Amino acid sequence: MRVVSYFNKLNKISLYLAIFLIPIFFLPFAQSVLGYPKQILLLFLVFLSLIGWLGKQLIQGKIILKENKLLYFILLLILFLFFFSTVFSLWPVASFWGWPLSTADNFFALFSFLLLVFLFVNTFQTEREVFFAVLLLLISGAVAGLFLLFQLYGVFILPFDFSQTFSFNTLGSVYQAAIFLAILLPISLVLAFRIKKPIFWLILLILLGLIILIDFNHAWIVLLLGILTLAIFGLTGKIRAGLTTFLMALLVLSIFFLFFPLRFAGFPVLPLQVSPGLVSEIGILKAVYTEGIKNTLLGSGPGTFIFDYSQYRSPLLNLTLFWGTRFSSGSSEFLDWFITKGLFGGISLLFFLGLIIYFSIKGLTSQPSNRLGDEMRLGFLASAIALVGVGFLSPFNFSLWFLFWVIVAGLLFYNLKTREINLDSQFRRAVFSAIILAIIILGLALLLFQGQKYLAEVNYDKGIKFSQQGDIDRAINFTQRASLFNHSVDIYWRDLAQLYLAKANLIAQDQELTAEQKRRLTQENIASGVQSLNQAITLIPFNVANWNVRGFFYRNLIGIPEAGEIALESYRRATELEPASPFPYGEMGRVYILMAQDFSQKQMEKEREEALLLAIKNLEKAIELKGDYAPAHYLIAVAYDQQGREEEAISRLEEIKNIFPQDIGISFQLGMLYWRKEKLDRAQGEFERIIKLNPDYSNGRYMLGLVYDKKGEKEAAIEQFEKVAKLNPENQEVAKILENLKGGLPALQGIIPSQPPIGEVPPEIQQ
Repeated sequence: MRVVSYFNKLNKISLYLAIFLIPIFFLPFAQSVLGYPKQILLLFLVFLSLIGWLGKQLIQGKIILKENKLLYFILLLILFLFFFSTVFSLWPVASFWGWPLSTADNFFALFSFLLLVFLFVNTFQTEREVFFAVLLLLISGAVAGLFLLFQLYGVFILPFDFSQTFSFNTLGSVYQAAIFLAILLPISLVLAFRIKKPIFWLILLILLGLIILIDFNHAWIVLLLGILTLAIFGLTGKIRAGLTTFLMALLVLSIFFLFFPLRFAGFPVLPLQVSPGLVSEIGILKAVYTEGIKNTLLGSGPGTFIFDYSQYRSPLLNLTLFWGTRFSSGSSEFLDWFITKGLFGGISLLFFLGLIIYFSIKGLTSQPSNRLGDEMRLGFLASAIALVGVGFLSPFNFSLWFLFWVIVAGLLFYNLKTREINLDSQFRRAVFSAIILAIIILGLALLLFQGQKYLAEVNYDKGIKFSQQGDIDRAINFTQRASLFNHSVDIYWRDLAQLYLAKANLIAQDQELTAEQKRRLTQENIASGVQSLNQAITLIPFNVANWNVRGFFYRNLIGIPEAGEIALESYRRATELEPASPFPYGEMGRVYILMAQDFSQKQMEKEREEALLLAIKNLEKAIELKGDYAPAHYLIAVAYDQQGREEEAISRLEEIKNIFPQDIGISFQLGMLYWRKEKLDRAQGEFERIIKLNPDYSNGRYMLGLVYDKKGEKEAAIEQFEKVAKLNPENQEVAKILENLKGGLPALQGIIPSQPPIGEVPPEIQQ
């Protein structure tokens, strides 16, 4: 029976590899170095394991299944409800595949996880095999923990740019890693005291040491829940006396760090943990459910929390530093489920968890034995209860969901009975063979499709790098390839449109082209940009980022007929999708100001005055939403200036500067107004103050140099522009200014200076 042995090895080894590799796996070739590669690897290994399991059953002539009809029914119900939530999602394609929304919260990932659970409980026949799987999981977690330890202390083992930061690790954020390790700790504790081998004590030391170093309150809550579960069963004699004593010490330690968070000397510096507050997320839940019965029952769709957050977040968040951040998950994973999967999805998941925990507790209390299997079962139960607790407190990433379902599989292993189905008839064998063939074809198709999508990500990543280097042609080339490999991702089309716009601007400045060539090539690139934008909006009209980029694109074309109106229409749509954000209102104000300038050139005074009034109206709305929104304050001053109210413009900026004295942007624009009014001493004072606040602020030094030049202080001007040149070594304009100054000429002799306006832009805008 060599064939049976081969299929058996394929089945088990693939599953063991999945359990060991997922926590530590990553790929450096795309923007998503963790979630997306883990998703593809899980699919590949689970598919191989499934082929091995099916082949083994066919050769043996019988199907051996572990079953609990109630638990299986609820799991299938969760999958069924998740599928319907996906079908009626705001973005069904992304809710199905995950990228570019969430690689953990999508139908494809859930299907892979449930297949992993099925294979776990039906592949491993003995407690020894389950023990080996748990050992691999613990070793993998410890390896990931050791890597994180090196990262936290600046020992960067990997050569990749993205890994040269202390917060990078293979599990997710530093805090998600702490939760992952804390969930593993109860299982590690049980095995360390049961088997008493050095490897288990080493794993325990690594897990506990990192939890203490990171000192994250949610990780301590996880640990507390796990410890309390073990301790309660310890009172019934289910665990060894030595472990009970150790649990009491851990309990005291957890409570101490939870209520007295201390950062001792030598502890690593950690990043901020930022997420929407629980009250804010409950408000979003209420708003989503008021949209109709579909949202109430099925939610907005897997992975679509980012759209819900944009549309329903509170304007009070504009008072925080993270007002412009669009969160892709909330503060509670289970609350996210109720928002994105509705009442059906949320209740079914919690009911399943409650049921499996109930069966596990019932099984443990009804068996007085003290076998290794019972202790592992107790470890799984403690980790499961800890996972349920943290699900109400923190969002999950792919690694945490993977651990979640492995622990569920571990509990199911002890709660299922074995059933055999004979394949003795020719018909049954034929049907089963057809099923195997269909699964192989489907699996290969999925792998090829996922591989093609990952190839798109690799090309997109290259496009981003070339764009950052200023190589627009190659950036366009690779981003085009990405859109061809996966045409259903709006971010590819959105960024491609901005690259075409940048290319059109370069063509307009190219002195080697004739006027006719410039006109033709500019029109071609603008047309390609428009086509790309339309594709992005067609794919996902609910994404405010697409409308912001469309507004930005057409804002840069004002002067061309209807460009201003299209820009305004885009930003109006953005205000509907993100009503609490000041950005689209501020940008509408900017567009009206640019249109007013265009009307002025065309001597359309009435239209010019109306545009300026509308600009001020929209800018005041932006300020109403966010009182310290610097671009709106500046643009109102610009509008006043264009209305001939120059002193009011200066006065307004002076007032806001007094309120926000550390805001470099406001001070810079005030200095610009002083410069334009030739109040050189005041301008000099503002620009000098700016470079004291930020010595590397190139625009401040640039303008200070111009002020010195205007006042005849050539040496001081040269000193400033030399510092600007060091900060911007590729800037030809600065090099020309230095040449003019050293030659005794005015700084801007033969130069049209570029002065980018102040702006606070969302991440989708490339400038």
